[in-house]
Amino acid sequence: MNLAPTCENSHPPLGLCYVLKVNGLKIHLVDGGSGRAVVVLVHGGQAWSYTWRHQFEPFAAAGYRIIAPDLPGSGYSDLALDNDYSIEGQSRFLGQLLDTLKIQQAAFIASSAGGPPVLDFAIRHPERVSALILASTCGVPHHKPWLWRVVRLPLIGEALKPFVTRRMVGSSLRGMVYDESQVTDDVVLAYYEPLHRPGAWKAQLRVERLWQPRWVEANLERITAPALVLWGVADSIHSLKMAREFGQRIRNAQVATLPACGHLPHEEQPDRFNSLAAKFLCGSGILGSDSVSSRSVDSPLRDTSEAQSCA
Repeated sequence: MNLAPTCENSHPPLGLCYVLKVNGLKIHLVDGGSGRAVVVLVHGGQAWSYTWRHQFEPFAAAGYRIIAPDLPGSGYSDLALDNDYSIEGQSRFLGQLLDTLKIQQAAFIASSAGGPPVLDFAIRHPERVSALILASTCGVPHHKPWLWRVVRLPLIGEALKPFVTRRMVGSSLRGMVYDESQVTDDVVLAYYEPLHRPGAWKAQLRVERLWQPRWVEANLERITAPALVLWGVADSIHSLKMAREFGQRIRNAQVATLPACGHLPHEEQPDRFNSLAAKFLCGSGILGSDSVSSRSVDSPLRDTSEAQSCA
């Protein structure tokens, strides 16, 4: 394993993060906890492992090993323009990451555009996926935001680079959440800075232009892993109709909704999200504690007062 013991990038503290070489690419990731059960956290578009900052310590304390990579082309990972940034390519990367870390099987939690690579991996390699948690993800047919369609156009996407400002990033984040007060200046800066690394915008354009989700969308019924679909009721990006379709098409899926919550439930309501996720993992036989939060949650899953080891 080829890794640097410390992270040399300047970003908000995330616990133990380092750079790992995966198939020739330098991948920035957070690696915490020492449990036998592994949970891989996969961020969405224009995001990075920072989006999972509220999950690292609680899940590690509950007995899980948490792996949160910055996908190739995102965050503080390599931005090689010749890399395969397609959904299948990013799915292949997830397998290479597990191989490099000598992990045979893991549960996966995905946010937004992190969904299709995780779903692709679950379809192609069911033996390596113990459980899925989909947090307002792509993966079923839906209306794409206008900006997503525009940046895919030749030359126009390149011309938009000067408009990727802190103000634009802040406006985009506020449009995703129910409670705009959560989008502080520090949060905006954390999202903005990696987007202005040399080559970052070109890599993001490559990701968007190679994104073809039709194969994943057509093969959801092949997923065998138990799945929890977590959705914000006030999600302005992905409608609740998408959550219901996931629940109908993935055979072992259950759906839980979070009131007064938008597109980023793991950031907006981390206590509720963490509790629901941990209970689901425990109920699915994934070793660890079924409680990662001190707050109770109204949900179709077990109440937090029943917290116990599921080893």
